[in-house]
Amino acid sequence: MKKSRIRLILILSLIFIAGTLIVSFLLESRSQKLPAVVNSNKVLISSNVNGILKKLHVASMQKVDEHMLIAEIENSKLPLILDNLKNEKRKYDELISSTKSGAYLKSELYELDGDIQENQIELEEAKLEISKVGEKLKVFNERYASSISKYETNKKLFDIGILNNSDFEKASRDFWDVYDTYQELKADSLVAYETVKARQNILLLLKARKEILSNNVDVLGSKYLIDINKVEADLNDMQEDVRNLNIYSPIEGIITDINFLPGETINEGDVIAEVSDLKNIWIIAYGNSSSSHKVSIGQKVRIYCEGNKKIWGKVVTVSPVMEKVKSLSTTFETVNTYTKVEIKFDDIAEALKYITPGERLFVRINFKSRK
Repeated sequence: MKKSRIRLILILSLIFIAGTLIVSFLLESRSQKLPAVVNSNKVLISSNVNGILKKLHVASMQKVDEHMLIAEIENSKLPLILDNLKNEKRKYDELISSTKSGAYLKSELYELDGDIQENQIELEEAKLEISKVGEKLKVFNERYASSISKYETNKKLFDIGILNNSDFEKASRDFWDVYDTYQELKADSLVAYETVKARQNILLLLKARKEILSNNVDVLGSKYLIDINKVEADLNDMQEDVRNLNIYSPIEGIITDINFLPGETINEGDVIAEVSDLKNIWIIAYGNSSSSHKVSIGQKVRIYCEGNKKIWGKVVTVSPVMEKVKSLSTTFETVNTYTKVEIKFDDIAEALKYITPGERLFVRINFKSRK
């Protein structure tokens, strides 16, 4: 009796094993197991300012929330420039306020009166200089004309041999001395004339400005409004740069790459870290030459995770051509050709409990029955 029961158990076990093998064979014949990699959208986190990486608040493969602090950059120049711009804006605010109250207008008009008086004195001095130079030229004109006549006579005498070389050279030096003095006087006269003209123009502008300011205080204020608008624009840009010293994650995800360490120099545009978007993940499976014919869009896929956990997905695209891909082996690197199969998860929330972007795993794709 006991032996019969043992035989029965053995027979049932064999039947169960055989049935399992048959089912496995049928599953294998109607499906395909492929290596795969978990993919995700990746966001590059870049610096918008120059500086030194002061502190990192994350580590590789760490999960981060949206707006979480990623890194701090130090740039000692930015706060100083910001303070200078704030002081400059404060100065223009005070100037605009004083123009409205009339206090600054009085000061501006007082300075204008001083400038007008100073230029008036210089104008009179220039006119006096013209007069003096004019008198000298008037006197010197006769001497210059006489010198030219004498020089021409001596040259004729020298040309016909009556005047020797030594006497002619002396006569020539006397003439050129007179000529140089005459040219200097003419130059001084021209300078004095230009000075008078310039001072007259300056006086006209100063008096016109005084009249405008006296009649319209808003003109003075508008001058400073133009200046303060520029300062405010620079101030906003600098405040934005100071805010950018702290770098935050734009999305919820996983830190998949860090390119800098604390103490290293950061330039504007440098990518500090890379974040994989957890809200958009998928799988790329790599099939053989027959996969492009057997696998089709919509087929169900079992995804094998760690701990022998299985989750489900479906095929959304199948590459129509074989592509060169680096080997999925971790021991050595080769390049093979594969058919890429893109798979979407049925439930991303469930999938995130068991998988991580960049993870390598296996999937089994169920073939549809052919009629």
